[in-house]
Amino acid sequence: MESMIYLAVTKTLGAIAALFVATGQVLLMFRWRKSPATRVSAPRTSSALRVLFLHRDLPVHGGVPQCLINLARALDRERIEFHVASFDPPSEEMKQKFNALSMEPRSIGDKGYLSPSRNLRGLVEEHEIDILVATTFKAYVCAKIAARGRNVGVVFWLHAVRGSVEGFFRRAIRDFLTMDDPMLFVSRAVRDAQLPPGHRGPSEVIYNGVEDVASDPHEQPYPPEMRQVFGVPGDALVLAYIAEFIIWKDHATAIGTMHELARRNVDAHLLLIGIGQDIQAARLMAKAGPGADRIHFLGARSDVRRLLGLVDIYIHPSREEGFGLAVVEAMLASRPVAAAQSTGAVIELIESGRTGLLVNPGSATAFADAVVGLAGDPDRARQMGIAARASCLEKFDVDRFAEAITLFLEESFPSMVRRRRIHPAVPSAETPEIVAETAGVHG
Repeated sequence: MESMIYLAVTKTLGAIAALFVATGQVLLMFRWRKSPATRVSAPRTSSALRVLFLHRDLPVHGGVPQCLINLARALDRERIEFHVASFDPPSEEMKQKFNALSMEPRSIGDKGYLSPSRNLRGLVEEHEIDILVATTFKAYVCAKIAARGRNVGVVFWLHAVRGSVEGFFRRAIRDFLTMDDPMLFVSRAVRDAQLPPGHRGPSEVIYNGVEDVASDPHEQPYPPEMRQVFGVPGDALVLAYIAEFIIWKDHATAIGTMHELARRNVDAHLLLIGIGQDIQAARLMAKAGPGADRIHFLGARSDVRRLLGLVDIYIHPSREEGFGLAVVEAMLASRPVAAAQSTGAVIELIESGRTGLLVNPGSATAFADAVVGLAGDPDRARQMGIAARASCLEKFDVDRFAEAITLFLEESFPSMVRRRRIHPAVPSAETPEIVAETAGVHG
């Protein structure tokens, strides 16, 4: 009975959503203006699919932005022409990373739905985009509006167990609009949480590719003597946790673990890397226990991979992960990992006892036990780190990831592949690259 009611409501809300998308498209037709100094490029000779990836923002410390930069580096440009945009302006560091690949991340603004959709449609027209890949609910809805009537495919690429599509009404709208669209998931946990019932389009789980920086001279781990820079004794046991300060990341357990270790007279220090809305509450929690002077808040860092050189054991008490980038980066650095055996993808990353330890979620005592056990058996900790690195090199290879994404897009839109390969755009001598000086976009 409940499922029948849900389906009825879904159809009703879906019809409303379809009307919203159609209305948005009509408004775009009447209100669309090219933004000032919009660059209109001449047609290209490449037969590659032109794909634009749209995310909420592009900070240097974000998991999805890191995934996108890895993908941009590894894609075969003869098959995929990569474009990227975000609602908020990209951070300068991410802009530089994309610029180094001869790519220019674009911002479409975050005012409602129609204004970003107009700007996104402008990018679609400017670059003759074939496929829009959206990573959030708002990005997906804007992509549907911008693509309508233009023979542009839309893919929903989900990275979170929750947060991407929260609330009954949004989920009902999502279920209707995505019925026939391709959907990608970064883990089985995300697929199980987000795949709509009755979905008819292509869908696949593709784990993110994570770059191995072992041979990168700019990403070499900091030497142990650098510990003193962060107020950590050279001979102390160093733990780290990399995560945004939000409730389900469960910093309370990480901090509680340090207090428990202090009670046991274990000379350990904890590096907390990240920012977020709950950071002040975490600071108060840290001050309230015996491990207060051993907990170090480092903020957002662009040198996270290098900081892992200072770490003996990586802990990850998060109660929910769509993927777990920080966990994989620690494993690639050959660090033994103790992570919460909770909802999400972490249990897909770690084979407990061999490539890491899975610990009861929310238990500072259990995490402290895991840390003491690893610290007391350095040979086991070292072998666990070696096995973790080998597992991640095989499972999260960036080239394999890029190939899987490419195949998914090509197989989901075969007609576009044929169109590009049979009729590649040929530049005309009479169509030089121009800059259109036109009226601005209405807000």
